[in-house]
Order: sequence, then C-alpha cells, then structure tokens
Amino acid sequence: MAAPKSLVEERINSIPAYVEEFKKAYGKEIKIDFETITATIGIFERTLVTPSRFDDFLNGKEDALTDAEKEGLHTFIDKGCASCHTGIALGGTMQPFELAAKYKFANVGDFKGDAQGMVKTPTLRNITETAPYFHNGSIWNLADAIKEMGSTQLGINISDEDASKMVTFFGALEGRKPAITYPQLPKSTMKTPKPDFN
Repeated sequence: MAAPKSLVEERINSIPAYVEEFKKAYGKEIKIDFETITATIGIFERTLVTPSRFDDFLNGKEDALTDAEKEGLHTFIDKGCASCHTGIALGGTMQPFELAAKYKFANVGDFKGDAQGMVKTPTLRNITETAPYFHNGSIWNLADAIKEMGSTQLGINISDEDASKMVTFFGALEGRKPAITYPQLPKSTMKTPKPDFN
C-alpha cells in the first residue's frame, strides 16, 4: 500500500502473533524483512487464480466448452474483441478508448484514462460476476456492455444475437474459486507504528 519498507517491517515485527506465524511458516531463525513479507503476500495471491473451463479447453480438453460456448468464442474473435482482450487474462493491456465513437455514458464520472488517454483493458475473467461494467459502472447488463464496446471501440453494431452468443462464452470464464478461510488478524501492540498524518 505504498508504505515505506522500514515501516512495513516494523509493523509486522511489532505484532507477536505475526512473528509467530512467520516462524511457523519459515522456521525459528527467519528474518522477517520486507522481501519475506512481500514474498509471503505473493504466495497467498497466487492461490487467488481462478482457472475455468476455458483454461481446460485451452489445455486441450475439447469438451470443456459446450457447442454454444465455442460459437460464442468464435463470435468474440470474429468481431475483433480479441484485438484488445488478449493474453491469458483476456485483458490487462493499456489501450486507447473511444476509438470509433464516444462512450454513451462518458459524461458520468471524471474518468479520462492516463495522460495519453489510454485505459487498462479489463480482464474478462469472471466478467459475468462483476457487474456493473465500464469505469463508471453505468451499464449493468453484460450484453449491453458488449454492444457498447462494439460501437465505441470497433465501430460496428453487434446484434442482440451475437452479444448473447458472447455472453454464453463468457460463462465459460467463470473460474473455480479457492476456499478461503479469512484469518482473524492479530492485534496491534503499543510498539506498532501508528499512522503519521503530517
């Protein structure tokens, strides 16, 4: 969270319950430094990957997708959506926005992208579960979001039928979620650094 390395180390080392958990995980002689803390966070974050039936399909399991989902995938590719929604996450790269037309809710909110007008293409992983859509949450229906992207980014009209096919494909992007038991975080101590509001 942009905290200085020394502050992160001091906070974690000031809380006995955290120190004990690090020792259990790495051994009694562990030095709890910034690198160990961030590596541990990385280990946890890697458990949050949500592989889907689409991954199974990419890995060669032909029957992982239904015929309707395969048709939706072909429509997604044929319409040009894969030109921005690329890679394993089907998104994540910086792209210009409003290439072909103005986004119909562009005046809602104050989003303009970076200095060059570039925006991060959102991943389509679990997209069926993440409404509302767009930077300002103005579209709640996934098919409507697809049609808006067609006109805004590609300069084409995507029919209700084709949008529905793509929504069907997007269902195959719903990942298998890990079971997470949320820990009870340990209490801070009098030695734990407090926020500095200066």
